[in-house]
Amino acid sequence: MLLRAGAEGRTLTYGEVLRRFGRRVGPGNVAALCRDLGEVCRRVEARGGPDLACLVVRREDGLPGAGYFAALRDAGPNPAPPSGPEAAALVRARQERAFAWCRAQAERAPLLPPEIDFLVGS
Repeated sequence: MLLRAGAEGRTLTYGEVLRRFGRRVGPGNVAALCRDLGEVCRRVEARGGPDLACLVVRREDGLPGAGYFAALRDAGPNPAPPSGPEAAALVRARQERAFAWCRAQAERAPLLPPEIDFLVGS
């Protein structure tokens, strides 16, 4: 679902992803989603892929949650705050890289490594 959305040049809300797994938006479910999404993203990035977590956003403002920006700060310098125009510009640039990568992966989906193959589902 994440690769398909990325290949189509669109983001997914936390709620859309949670519903795919039969869950509702709530603090515990969002935290679990973010933890698991972070693990998948680390594996993708270890294989040379881009940040895919930037494709999962809040419905209210179209940006990833505050934890996303905290993770960026923990990983290295991140001058953008978790909201506002600077955050939107940072996320948009990261999303464009993710969209391009997802389009390329969608063309060769059968060759995806098993740990991210589930991302292709509808």
